[in-house]
Amino acid sequence: MRNQAEILRKAIKDHTKPQRIIAVTSGKGGVGKSNLVINMSIALASGGTKVLVIDADIGLGNIDLLLGMTTKYTLEHVALGEVDLKDIEVAGPGGIKIIPGGSGAQRLLRVSEEEREALIEKLKSLGHEADFIIIDTGAGLSPNVLAFLTSVREIVVVTTPEPTAVADAYAAIKTIAYENPGASVMLVVNMAKNRKNAEDTADNISIVARKFLAMETDFLGFVPRDPAVINAVISQQPFFLAYPYSDASRAVMRVAKRLNGQKIQEGNNIRGLAGLFSKMFHKVRHRYV
Repeated sequence: MRNQAEILRKAIKDHTKPQRIIAVTSGKGGVGKSNLVINMSIALASGGTKVLVIDADIGLGNIDLLLGMTTKYTLEHVALGEVDLKDIEVAGPGGIKIIPGGSGAQRLLRVSEEEREALIEKLKSLGHEADFIIIDTGAGLSPNVLAFLTSVREIVVVTTPEPTAVADAYAAIKTIAYENPGASVMLVVNMAKNRKNAEDTADNISIVARKFLAMETDFLGFVPRDPAVINAVISQQPFFLAYPYSDASRAVMRVAKRLNGQKIQEGNNIRGLAGLFSKMFHKVRHRYV
């Protein structure tokens, strides 16, 4: 695993890139999205890049379960002026940092105009602190999820090979195609039986998306079913750190390397968290409120 990290670190050093803001979503729950976000982020950080994870999922249940972490404050408290950003940023495992959205993620969309502007000003201070900003959205297509998916230019859709998960992943891609047609959509197949199972799943989604949506999707890779993942969840540790030589950890490193090597399309970069939330709030005012 050390050799893989060295390769990723060299790739990052040799290629100076702008800040990347990436939303990770899924059409349904239960596909391991949040677990993938945590371990993929740690894999990226192992190569020397700075990674900030924003928990925009419903509550802190997933982070608490996967990492054994609890936080008292969220972005909503920052927007309301109760605490500063430094009070909610959490040092995560493997060198990543985490900003909890918490149960206030949905209510965050309904704060006043003054509170939104205050939050955007505070978010500007985080603009230079990360090479990758990874947003763990909720599952499904709620207004909260759509606010992020229509505001970013890079989106990772996570699915499993199960037919219902594939159908829901396609539904998410279809919504992205209509609501955010310029976005770059990438696929990760989780809990795959093997490489062929994952490639067949990704190919099926890509073929349908190309035929009916005129949208290209990029296959980032897959993570196989691995007992190490279950054992790590039980012990509330990232499997990438607890079982670095497991099949799942090696696969996540390959996904991280491919994600880091993705070519960013012209105009795909957002000016930091402040730019993201400013754009998101603008869409919310005109569509969801």
